[in-house]
Amino acid sequence: MGFEIEVPQQIPIFIIAWLIIVKERWNFAPIGRTGGTMMMGVITVAAQTLGPEEAFEAIEYGTLALLWGMMVLVEYLKDDALFDMFINKFFIQNKNLTPVKLLWMLSYTDGFMSALFTNDTMCIALTKTICYVCTQRGFHPGPQMVAIAMGANLGSAATLIGNPQNAIIAMLSGVPFAKFLLYSFIAMVVCLTINTAALAVWYKADLAENTAFAAAAKEKMAEAGVYGATEGASDESTPLVGGAEPEDLESYVDTEGNKVCCFGPFSKEANQKGFRYCLIGTIVMTLACFLADMDIGWTAAGGGVFAMFLDAVFNHKVPDRIFARVNWELLVFFSGLFIVIEGLQHTLIPGQLLDEVEDLMNVSTVSGVCFFTAIITVGCNIFNNVPLTLLVGLAVSYNPETGRDEKFMESIGNTELAWILLAWVTTVSGNLTLMGSVANLIVAEEGKHYFEMSFMYYSKFGFLITIITLYVGVAIICSMWAMTGESMEN
Repeated sequence: MGFEIEVPQQIPIFIIAWLIIVKERWNFAPIGRTGGTMMMGVITVAAQTLGPEEAFEAIEYGTLALLWGMMVLVEYLKDDALFDMFINKFFIQNKNLTPVKLLWMLSYTDGFMSALFTNDTMCIALTKTICYVCTQRGFHPGPQMVAIAMGANLGSAATLIGNPQNAIIAMLSGVPFAKFLLYSFIAMVVCLTINTAALAVWYKADLAENTAFAAAAKEKMAEAGVYGATEGASDESTPLVGGAEPEDLESYVDTEGNKVCCFGPFSKEANQKGFRYCLIGTIVMTLACFLADMDIGWTAAGGGVFAMFLDAVFNHKVPDRIFARVNWELLVFFSGLFIVIEGLQHTLIPGQLLDEVEDLMNVSTVSGVCFFTAIITVGCNIFNNVPLTLLVGLAVSYNPETGRDEKFMESIGNTELAWILLAWVTTVSGNLTLMGSVANLIVAEEGKHYFEMSFMYYSKFGFLITIITLYVGVAIICSMWAMTGESMEN
C-alpha cells in the first residue's frame, strides 16, 4: 500500500499537536491544549504547509460563532439564576427523592438540557450540587456522577448545538437543524432510557439510602471545605452552577429606579423579571431560527448579542462579566486545530487512508453502517472526537471515475445520513471510558471531593453499555431514514 505524500513537514507537526491534545500538560513543557494547538497552527504556516491567507481561510468562523453565541446565552441563564431555580425545585427541595428516582430524573434532565446548552456546561452545572445533595441525604454519589457524564454525552448527540463536534458538523455538512433533530432525538431518548435502566441495575448496591460511604464522603467534604447551596442553608453560599462568580460591584450599575428605554423608572425586581422573560423569549426564538434552517452560526451569535442588548436595556449592566466567563480558550483551541488539520489534509494522507476503507464504510448497506460505526469509534478513542471529526469531514481524495477531487463524506452513500451517523458515533463513543470525552473528565474533576470516580469504576460499566447504545442508536437512525422514504444513496 503506497502513499503519495506532499508537504511531509506537516506530519511531525500534527503528531506533536495530537500528543498535546491527548495529554494536556506534559511535565517538561506544560503549555496546555490551547497554547499547544495555537503554537502548532503558527508552525504550520512557518513551515509553509499553508500560506497566511490559507490558514485564515481554514478556520471555520461559523463554528466559532455558534459556540460563542451559545456560551453567551448559557452564561446569561446562569447569571439570572434560572438554572439554580430549576435545580432547587426539582432536586434540592424535592422531599420524595430516592437514589433511583434521582438517577432517572437526573439522567433525563441532564440529557435534554445538554441537547440545548452543550454537554460540558451541564456537567459543570450539575455535578457539585448533585454530589452535595447525595451526601446530605445519605446517597452514594458515584452512580449519579456516571449518570451525569453519560447522560450529557447522549443528550448532546440529539442536536447540532449539543457539543463541539456537532457544531463542526453543522457548519461542514449543511444538514438542516430540524432534519438532524428528527433522526437523532428519538435515538437519544431510547438510548438514554436504556443507559439509565442499565445504570440502575449495574450500580444497584450503591443506589441505597443511608450508605456508610455517604457519611464518610460528607466528612471528607467538610474537611475539604467544599459546600453546595441547599435549602435553608445560611453559611453555604457557593452557587449551584459552576462558574457563577460573585458580582464585581465596580462593573455594575445599580438598577434600582432604572428606566427601560423611555419608560419608567421601574424597580430593580421589575427590571430583572422583564429581562428574564425576554431572555427566555430570545432563546426560544434562537431555537426557532435553527429549526427554520437559518444560518446556524450567525443565528447563535445574534441570540447572544441580543441577550447583551436586553441586559443593558433592562438591567443597565455592561457585558464584561459575561465576556470574562466565556470560554475563549476553547475558541482559540479550535482556531489552531482548524489550521493544523487543514495542513494535514494537504499531505494527502487522510484522504488516501480513508480511501482504503471507503467501501467498508459505505452507509448504504447494513455491513457498511456497522463498519462505519466501529472504525469511527476506534478513531475517536485514538485521535479524540473533535480532531477525528475534522479529519473525516475535511478529507478529500481524487475520484478516477469523475476525474475530480471528492470529499470522503460524499463518497460513502447518502451524504446527509453519513453526517448524522458521524455526529452520533463521535459523540456517544465518548462514553466508552472515563478518558473518552472532556465531559467525563469534568464530572470526575468537579466531584472529586465527594467521590473519586476511578477509571475502572466508570469504564467497567461504560464500555459494554456504550457499544449497545451506539449500535441501537445507529439502528434507529437508519431505520427511521428508511421509513421516511429517504434514499440510502446520494
